[in-house]
Amino acid sequence: MVNKKKGLVLLVIILVLTTLIIGCASMFGGGSASAPSSFQSGSGSRGDTTILLRQNLQFEQAFRDIVFILNRNGFEPEMMQPEVGYIRTRWNNSWNDRGTHTDFYRVRVIIQFNSNRTQLILSAPAEYARSGEAWQSGFDTRAVETLRNDLTQIIGN
Repeated sequence: MVNKKKGLVLLVIILVLTTLIIGCASMFGGGSASAPSSFQSGSGSRGDTTILLRQNLQFEQAFRDIVFILNRNGFEPEMMQPEVGYIRTRWNNSWNDRGTHTDFYRVRVIIQFNSNRTQLILSAPAEYARSGEAWQSGFDTRAVETLRNDLTQIIGN
């Protein structure tokens, strides 16, 4: 009977300690989610891609097609300036490996036409933050690849 009580007390102590260790580990970053595999840290034009527009394509039609493709991929335009050939979307917190909303990873899309409107530059800035840390800037390779393919098929040369 004494051995059963000692065993039960030992089991309770082990469970309490295990719970305490797991709780502390998650509180200090052990349980924070990692950045999606498509996130590449860095800044500048490393993640930019250029798309040559199809000949005889009217700028207005290309602009409308781009907005349609952005919306279809879950990127809502936040700023559109057709007179200078510029589109920027809102931050998308659902563009990740699982497709669910997260507070630690976000992506937006920026599209800029060149001055003679024969090509555009596509970039997908992304930010990732571990729990309690500052945002780390970079770009999302999956967003760039997906949108480059979609845009090239619709308006590309």
